Formats: sequence, C-alpha cells, structure tokens
Amino acid sequence: MTTTPTQQRPPPDDAPDGETTEQRLAPTGTFAALRYRNLRLIWIGQTGHAAALWMEQIARPWLVLELTNNNAAHLGGVVAIRVVPQLLFGVWAGVIADRFDRKTLLQTTKLATFILNVIFAIVLLSGLMEIWIVYTAAFIRGLFMSFDQPARQSLIADSVPPALVSNAVALMSSTQSTMRIVGVGLSGLLIQYIGLEGTFVTIALVYFVSVVATQMLDVPPRKRDANANRSMTTDLREGFQYAWAQPAIRGVLVLSIVFYGTAIMWMQVFAPLFAKTVMDIGAVGMSGLVMAGGAGSLIGSLQLARSTPQHPGWRIAMSVTVMGALLMLFALSPSLPGPLGLAAPFLALFAVGLFHGGYIPLTHTILLTATPEHLRGRVISLVSLDRAVSTVGAATAGFLAAWAGAQSAQFLYGAITLIAGFIVFSLARGLRSYRIQ
Repeated sequence: MTTTPTQQRPPPDDAPDGETTEQRLAPTGTFAALRYRNLRLIWIGQTGHAAALWMEQIARPWLVLELTNNNAAHLGGVVAIRVVPQLLFGVWAGVIADRFDRKTLLQTTKLATFILNVIFAIVLLSGLMEIWIVYTAAFIRGLFMSFDQPARQSLIADSVPPALVSNAVALMSSTQSTMRIVGVGLSGLLIQYIGLEGTFVTIALVYFVSVVATQMLDVPPRKRDANANRSMTTDLREGFQYAWAQPAIRGVLVLSIVFYGTAIMWMQVFAPLFAKTVMDIGAVGMSGLVMAGGAGSLIGSLQLARSTPQHPGWRIAMSVTVMGALLMLFALSPSLPGPLGLAAPFLALFAVGLFHGGYIPLTHTILLTATPEHLRGRVISLVSLDRAVSTVGAATAGFLAAWAGAQSAQFLYGAITLIAGFIVFSLARGLRSYRIQ
C-alpha cells in the first residue's frame, strides 16, 4: 500500500516515569538509540546480515581464486557484477521504499537472500560449482541488496527521534565493523578447518537471524499518500531534484564516487591478492588483514556514536583524502625488510579502518537529516549510483593487478583516492559547512 510520512515514533521502552518528551528524545550515551525496540530489532537483524556478509567477503574471493587458478581479473569481475544491479535498479528501489510498506520490502529481501544462500551452499556441497554460478549468484545478491538498503536506512530514521539519527546510524556502522572482525576471523578459520562448503553452510545459517529479527519489527501503518496515483518517474525526478538542490547531499554523492570507486577496493580486490600472491599468508592471513581494518572501523564508529562532529561534511572529505595516503602506504608496506614487511600491512589497514569507520555513518547521517521523511528512500538510494562506479573500479583493479601486479595497482588506487578526495574537499563548500540540526 502506498503511504505518507506521518507515522509517530514511540517513546523508548524504558523511559523513566516523569521524564519529559524532550528529555526522552535527547541523546544520552553511546548506545542511546538502542532504547527503542524497533531500532534494537533492526540492529539485531543487521548483526546477522553483517556477520554473513563479512564471512562471504572472505569465502567468495577465496572460492573464485580456487576456481580460476588465482585469476585476478575474475576476482574483480565478481565484485563488479554484484554492483551492476545497484546501477540498474538502485534508484527505483528508493522510489518503491517511499511508496510501499518498508517492513514488507525489507522482509522480502531478507528471505530471498536467505534462500539464495541456501541454494548456493547446496550447489557447492554437490560439487557442481562453476565460476559462472558465482557470477550469477553475485548478481542476484546485488539485486536484493539494491532494495534492502533504502528500506533499512529509512526504517532506522523512522525508529528514533531526529536527535538520535546520527547515534543510530553510527551504532549500525559499529555492528558492521564488529562483524568484520568476528565474521572475517570466523570465516578464515572455517575455510581452514571445515572447507569452503562448510563455510557457506554456516553463512546461510547465520543470515537467518536477520530474517527472524525483521519479522519481529512492529512498524506503525502510514496513511495513504494523496499523490499515490502519480507515476514512479515523477517520484524519481522529485528525489533527484531535491538531492541536487542541496549542496551537502550533492557533495556526499560526489565524494562517494571516490570512496566506492577506488578507496574501498583494498577490501574487495587487493586484500585477497596480497594475502595469496604477495604475502603468502593464506586464508587466515587474509582474514587478519580485513580484521585489522575492521578493528579500526569499530573504534572510529564507536567514537562517532559517542559524539557527533559539528561539521560531518568536513570530516568525511578529509577522511577520504587521508585514506588515500594510507592505502599508498599499504601498497608499499609488504616490501619492507624482515618482520616489518609482515606487520606493516596490518597496521596500515588498521589506520585505514579508523577513517573508514566514520565515513559511512556520517554520509548516511547527512543524507537522512538533510532530507524530509517522505523522500528518504529516494535520496538514500542515490548512493547506489555512486556505488555503481565499483563495477568499473573493481574490474579495472583486477585487470590492472593482473597486468602490473597487486602492489602497483593498489598504490595507483591510493593515489587516485588522495588526489580526488582533496579536490572534492577543496571545491565542495556546501558539504564542508553542513551542520546537523
């Protein structure tokens, strides 16, 4: 059913008697947003989702390398194909999230992803897995994620008062970072001791937590939109026009092109290549690299949950620039002599994670707080256009690594991140000056 943004946010479950509405809604501590039942359920669902996602982030590239005899081009290709649905359907998913019941949409994507994970594990157990199946599953998974994100992010903003949106988004990001440590570490151990087949079975079981938590959400119905009969194209145009007219949102979207196109490739393409072909540290070592970044991200996101910066746009622009410099250091670090060459890559990725941990929650906070409720699904979905550059970024990274080597390719990507981040920081005045109201 098509709806309007008139739902009421309930008070916290454990609000003390006699506490005023203003006091109840004020941020009070790192975990303040978890006082709201729906936010807790979204958080639990996100925990299962993130754990399965990060386990897959280790298991899938390892499977690709085994199926293709360490072919870096296929590694980048699988990452790229997963992002294609976001380019094709991401913005339309935002329109649907604003038109229809967001809980139902989220339930559908969670259940469909769970079924996909089960089927993938069965095929792998049967011994019938081929590289084209990995590509197909990655595309379908990306399709479900296109619809998952705008519905989930909009529900986060619907579940807490405006003063707690930043806190809620940071807590969700900290869950991602925590599960990067736990899920990635577990995945590396599972691959070593029970094989890829057992790992993908575990991924499907873990993801079921997300399905159950989403089912338990109690989201109040919203009234029917008076403009329900207008076309989806009109709704989409409205979202684009609003986003482009807001300097802070426009700056976030431009900066995200840099982040998703080059900065994030260390995790999806270069970490498995460094572990397998540069450092020779195996699946557990690859897990360690990603976990190092996750540890840094966890610290960064928890610091953000404790206190929101006055100028989040300034911070995210500088974060991308600094990440570029650190990724260049990561590229060079395995060449250092002796034990330093083994330890330095982990330290470099920990530092990258510190800035990564603040980037995503702050961008989502800007998008959610700078957008009226009835447009949030559409504006959030515009990030999918930025992420679509991951298709080009991942494919290019894979081919470049196959041609010039993983270290040279990562160094170049770090340099592009640094230069582009600095340019956006210098020119996007509206993003630098944005303040959360």
